[in-house]
Amino acid sequence: MTACEAAEKPRFAVKTPANLSPRIAWLRDYYFQGVERKWNNEYTAWTTGVPWDFQYNELSFYIVPETYAFLQTFRSSFKQSARRVELHPDFWKWSLPERRAWFNREVMVNYLPKEILPGDLIAGARFNVMTSSCLNQKETQERDKLVYGPKGARAAMLWFHNHGYGNAGATSGHLIPDYARIIREGWKAVHAELETRCAGLSESEKRGKKGGQLRAMMTASTMARDLAAEYSKECLNLANAESDAVRKKELLQMADNLTRVPWEPAQTFWEAVQSLWLTHMLVMSDENYPGPGVSFGRLDQYLYPLWEKSVREGMDAEFGKEILKCFWIHCNTAYDGMIRTGGNQGITAGYGQLFTISGMGAGGRDMTNDLTYILLDVIDEMSPILEPKPNVRLHRGSPEKLLNRAVEMIASSQGSPFLLNFDERSMAGLMLEARKSGVERFINENTVFDYAPVGCLENTMAGNDRSGTVDANLNLLKAVELTLTGGYDLIPFRDEMTGKTDKRIRWGEDTGDPTQFKTWEEFWEAYAAQTRHIVRRIVELYEQSEAIRAKYFPTPYLSCLVKGCAQKGLDINEGGAELNYVTIEAVTYATAVDSLLAVKHLVYDKKICGMAELVQALKDNWVGHEVLQARALHKTPKYGRDDDEADALARQVMELWTEETWKYKTKSTNRQFRPGMLSWNYWVADSFILPASPDGRPRGKFLSNALCPSNGADINGPTANVNSVGKALGGKAADGKGDWADYLNLLPNGGSHTMTFNPSILRDPEHREKFKAFIKGYIENGGSALQINLIDADMLRDAQKHPENYRHLLVRVTGYNAYFTSIGRELQNEIIARESHQMR
Repeated sequence: MTACEAAEKPRFAVKTPANLSPRIAWLRDYYFQGVERKWNNEYTAWTTGVPWDFQYNELSFYIVPETYAFLQTFRSSFKQSARRVELHPDFWKWSLPERRAWFNREVMVNYLPKEILPGDLIAGARFNVMTSSCLNQKETQERDKLVYGPKGARAAMLWFHNHGYGNAGATSGHLIPDYARIIREGWKAVHAELETRCAGLSESEKRGKKGGQLRAMMTASTMARDLAAEYSKECLNLANAESDAVRKKELLQMADNLTRVPWEPAQTFWEAVQSLWLTHMLVMSDENYPGPGVSFGRLDQYLYPLWEKSVREGMDAEFGKEILKCFWIHCNTAYDGMIRTGGNQGITAGYGQLFTISGMGAGGRDMTNDLTYILLDVIDEMSPILEPKPNVRLHRGSPEKLLNRAVEMIASSQGSPFLLNFDERSMAGLMLEARKSGVERFINENTVFDYAPVGCLENTMAGNDRSGTVDANLNLLKAVELTLTGGYDLIPFRDEMTGKTDKRIRWGEDTGDPTQFKTWEEFWEAYAAQTRHIVRRIVELYEQSEAIRAKYFPTPYLSCLVKGCAQKGLDINEGGAELNYVTIEAVTYATAVDSLLAVKHLVYDKKICGMAELVQALKDNWVGHEVLQARALHKTPKYGRDDDEADALARQVMELWTEETWKYKTKSTNRQFRPGMLSWNYWVADSFILPASPDGRPRGKFLSNALCPSNGADINGPTANVNSVGKALGGKAADGKGDWADYLNLLPNGGSHTMTFNPSILRDPEHREKFKAFIKGYIENGGSALQINLIDADMLRDAQKHPENYRHLLVRVTGYNAYFTSIGRELQNEIIARESHQMR
């Protein structure tokens, strides 16, 4: 071996898949060939052929600042590449939902190719489509004016983002369709219910909006049946040409499965997974957005009866795992949508098709079963791979076997192999939600245990809930900035494209000159007023895109899978679901709390500086004020240290903004706003928009991530970190009467909490037992969700130098895993710099 060859070998081992059959190994390897594949699931665009038609719905991407520069390009590109669909003669006479339902069904059933990859056990390959808006000319003109006008949704969104408030947009997905019903009853039952409801309408209702919506849903409810029939034909064609007897038998069985599911109830585990996949992939087609937090819910619960039945009737468990592993591969082809974009075959980690295992059932009973452990095996054996994203629910009664298996898998991974959700804290938040919004008939002690996360970790109910869990993302730190200036931007916004700088305008509330505040209480009241202001602003911004989506972007197929829509005759985008929420996700929480603590300490408690001096230091980005900056960084109280004084203020901040959030509903769809904390990657990008903050952070240094303490602040160890998070959420009721048992939780959506540990903490059985004890402590005192990073900083630095050797290295970012070498250098450095906790 030459010195050059030795240098090219990876210095560190990256987790590799294990126990893969030749079939699964080939499919997995084929997927990772990316653009070299002969087949892929790249977007195709489809048009009605009229000159005003378009496909790209930019509203779904308003929460993705990386796309802002390309919004018009995407619209134009999809329009130029769109293929024409021959329309029904009555197409333009139908209502908009009927047009959308017919058009999408026509594309999926009669235009897209039907293909089965070699050895695959699940049918359903192409689903990434950009279909026609199906708007007539008048509707297009009206819609475009609302989006592109000088006071339109796009301009409002850009202003909000550029001035450091955050972002908001009516986004696709982020819900749990009622997949369990389809497996249990089949689409046939859905179609029959819709027929009955439509027949029960009065003649005027049939001619009106409700009639159009139900007819659209009836059309959509046959799409999976008819697509399955086409795939059944393809399986028969392949079987007739197949020389291998084993594969021929598989293809014939697949063809037979597809004659029944998903139209009929599934009778075997194989049929159940096939039914689930076809139903799920068509949701992504209906929304024209691949897998944005469209989650499977409690997979080990509703699939378990058919797993048990099939094993009892002779199915080999390893073959059952092969079926699941094929399902895994299909989920990952969502990233083929823009396979030629970027340096990692379009894989962005941004979609999040979650499934949930274990957790409580009725009466607090633990619901772990044999399929729970089978799914853990599949996760472990297929990793590293991004989709589907697993969540494991833990609680006080979780079995030792499950805890041991979870710790074992964490020990062998780089990024966390799953996200941990904690039932007692999560269910306390959902019970609070029921009380606050008056929906105890849907969420109560007999139903709340059927919650599951969507997107990353956001808690919702299954099959009847749209909670808009990433639709509104608010920088709490902006309220601190506005308090320090009396309602002005600290640094006027400068448009880098035009070179123009904003005039000094009071965008916030007039809370007075802070240099004249004599007490901390005055400052706090001003901050509270500015917080109320920024909450109101994001509600008003969101309303613009919500109203446009409700009127111009129906999704009748998805509406079939959400309880309430058929009963009301309303599309899910019009507020048809039984449970209708929009979640305001607070960003920069710890930075805001630490900044308030710094103001209180430096200006009022210790009088180390005056308000004018502090504000000037921030305007100067701390340059020339390094001594004061050092005091702010190292001598002021911080959230995350189990410091009762700091944590009391953290709780006060939490109560302020969450209570304000509950005051609002959307005007166009009557959806209730609710609070949560998920920062995605905003804490990175927005750090360059928001100015320096009183906690000592200069502009450009990353902000805090969701519920996490600021980087470097949690110097008292992991238990102190956990205790602060639990107290910020509400802790436990002193009288033992919480919202669930003695637990309180101000965030029904949940909050993202990432902790980083050195791999040495799990080096032997003794340390693994300590880590298991830590997880049990988290159940008692921590938050609603935890993602764990086991990080060797030296490995990550080597991956930066030699990315070709670490293509499949996964790390936890915030609520999701990502391939380390595919994320930006700044974010890579932030992950390397995270404090690694030790267990003693």
